[in-house]
Amino acid sequence: MAPVVLKRKKFFLPLPDALSAIHDQIEGLAGQPQELLPALQQAINTPWPYEKGDLSQWCRVLDILDAELAKEDTSEDLCVAILRFTRLLLENCSNRHVYNSYEHLKRLLEAADCDVVMSVLRVLSVLATPRSTRQLVCEASFISKLSSLSSVWTGNPDGGLCLVACCREDVHEVLEAGTRVSMQIYRTGDEAVAEGTEPRGSEGLEVIRVERADQLQGTDSEVLERLLLEHVVPAEFKFALCTRLRLARAFPDFARRLQWVRVQIMATTVLAQCQAVYPAGMTAVAVNETQLSELIELLHPQQDGIVPLDVQTLALKALTALLTERSKQTSMLVAATAASHHGILSGMIGKAKALVSDITAADVSDRLRFGEALLAFTWMFASSASGSTALNNAGILHLIVPFLKDTRARRGRFLTLAVKTLEVVMNYSQEMQQTFRDIEGVATLVDRAHAEVQVLARGCGPIAAAAVAAEAAAAAAAAA
Repeated sequence: MAPVVLKRKKFFLPLPDALSAIHDQIEGLAGQPQELLPALQQAINTPWPYEKGDLSQWCRVLDILDAELAKEDTSEDLCVAILRFTRLLLENCSNRHVYNSYEHLKRLLEAADCDVVMSVLRVLSVLATPRSTRQLVCEASFISKLSSLSSVWTGNPDGGLCLVACCREDVHEVLEAGTRVSMQIYRTGDEAVAEGTEPRGSEGLEVIRVERADQLQGTDSEVLERLLLEHVVPAEFKFALCTRLRLARAFPDFARRLQWVRVQIMATTVLAQCQAVYPAGMTAVAVNETQLSELIELLHPQQDGIVPLDVQTLALKALTALLTERSKQTSMLVAATAASHHGILSGMIGKAKALVSDITAADVSDRLRFGEALLAFTWMFASSASGSTALNNAGILHLIVPFLKDTRARRGRFLTLAVKTLEVVMNYSQEMQQTFRDIEGVATLVDRAHAEVQVLARGCGPIAAAAVAAEAAAAAAAAA
């Protein structure tokens, strides 16, 4: 007889006091949405300087949040707060497969408020990172909606409209194109259509075209219903038409237009994260070359002052996600060094150095996020000999080495990515190693290691500090 194997129950360390208080507070507010909103908003702003926990410890909280998302009358503010807190949990916990509110995320992608849509996309981006949850995000129903959100303005078939143009406050020249709804649908003759309409029974390609959609009378939903009835739109094209209509009607408003630009870039990022695991037989391409070129164009030095800093940060993250798919890397390198994009990489590095240097600026958080996004991008970019050469010519070490002297905690994440980038680029380029020596990078690294050893000596005693000092000396010798 085979031996009996007892499955051990998994035990977790108790949550830190601050997190335990948040857990208990939210658990005690089940079914009280008015009180839940301020509690979540406070929890989102609570620092999380703890090691990663386990999402299983938050199951009861996730159930409460799931129940609120399931309600049709949940306010947009509460939806955003729930999604932001969910993202915080996912980023700081392992075992993300415990999360199970995908149906609500799918439904909220159709929300009229772009803040809700953006919050959903940020959650999906976190879920698309580990393999355990990426498969669920890459379901055909998600991919279809993400594709619609990522390609409304990019590659406009009528020309004259691109992401950079949408970021300009004055859009007089492209107003007609921006407020136009244009979509092609292919009828098979037996597809499902909107309720209250009859199938046309004809087959073939049909173009739906609506000029100046922003001037149509009624709300977005009322105009959509009229278009669905007038053109007998198949159900599978409803979301794509809805998305184009919402953006066309929002186009004249600068603030709303910028929000939808952010949504489009974020949807592109999630698609790029999913592109390696598309279901077999799916022919849709995550990101085409036109979209790729437009993402790079957003980062051109000529666009400074036109494209907001946070939009450029999102563009960098989208490009980083694209680099995770190695089959795209060759075209990425070609695009980044092409004559039409000459100087963008060096311009971004110089810009990041200037932005991150001013730690007292009012928008320091946005500046650091841009710097962190650039380093994450260069870290992926550096994992090839040609990429490392391009980074060396652009002056990446002149950005990294001076900041190794900075011991302020505010730049902690930035410095972590800087060291990771330094480690990668030194492995692929002898020119980079020589440049590192020429700008006294070895001495800077040794000084920083010595400072870290002194901090450890105060906290863990001389024996442990001596061991760390020995490791630091060996690392410095290797770098030399």
